[in-house]
Amino acid sequence: MDKFDLQRIKNTLNDCPLFQHIDDAKLQTILAFFTLHTLEKGTLLLSPEQPNAYLYLILEGQLSIHLSDVNTPPISFLNSGDYVGEVSFIDHQHPSAYVLASQKSTVVRLHRRNLPQIYDVSPIIHHNLLRILCSRIRSGNNSLLHSEQNAHIDSLTGIPNRRWLEYAFQRERQFCLDRNAPLSMIMLDVDHFKIYNDSHGHLAGDLVLQFAALLLREQLRPHDSMARFGGEEFVVLLPGMTLIEASHVAERLRYCLASLKQLPNTQPVLPSVTISLGVAQLSADDELSDLLNKADKALYEAKQQGRNRVCLYQQK
Repeated sequence: MDKFDLQRIKNTLNDCPLFQHIDDAKLQTILAFFTLHTLEKGTLLLSPEQPNAYLYLILEGQLSIHLSDVNTPPISFLNSGDYVGEVSFIDHQHPSAYVLASQKSTVVRLHRRNLPQIYDVSPIIHHNLLRILCSRIRSGNNSLLHSEQNAHIDSLTGIPNRRWLEYAFQRERQFCLDRNAPLSMIMLDVDHFKIYNDSHGHLAGDLVLQFAALLLREQLRPHDSMARFGGEEFVVLLPGMTLIEASHVAERLRYCLASLKQLPNTQPVLPSVTISLGVAQLSADDELSDLLNKADKALYEAKQQGRNRVCLYQQK
């Protein structure tokens, strides 16, 4: 590389983690092992289908990262000063994603075979590479944690979903059985929701579900569990509460919506809704499906009796 290229690289990579704590003389020696390349837009740089032996540093332009296919939307972009390929460069495995030039770009690359020589010039490169890899691992772990958390949250209402309910039930069931304490469930349904959607539109229906979820959650204790079960149905777990105590909570939930004439802060003004609720108490040998079935039967009875009311499941 000529002096102009070398100076440009040194300026671009001044803040790059790979070159931290390396003086100019050693940096110039190290950069002699890199080769300069121009990538046309659409050039495929890394692929899970091909092994990779290079570490790439971006001088100009932009690269895009794609997971399952180059034709899928990119999950991220890399710009000047970023690096890519470092994991497969180190572990001799295929890359985990596709990387291509999303615009005309300039990169420098280092072949794996030159690593021992670079370590001889400045052993701190080895330390910097380890820090980069650790950062990638932590980032990956955080992404997994974020994905796992999102998998348990209903995207519309922001409260836990049915999948999370299975976990919450097992936790609360064991907690109550160990302490010989009751556990009750409320299953509730927004009355005439389909008619509301047809009359006011699906966006209005979404607002109703969001508002109901927020308002109902505020009526519960911090350690109570509420989840969107599906559609316009919600489920509440009440640890430590008997059937009668849970029925009082259910009545409070019913009233907080029934007492409203319209949704607050909506334009145009939207009417409020009512809910029907079924309440059931856990028996010692009940699984989640058993308790859900009991609460659902009570909910059905509430609908049969005219809706906007609470019914209890009575063991026959």
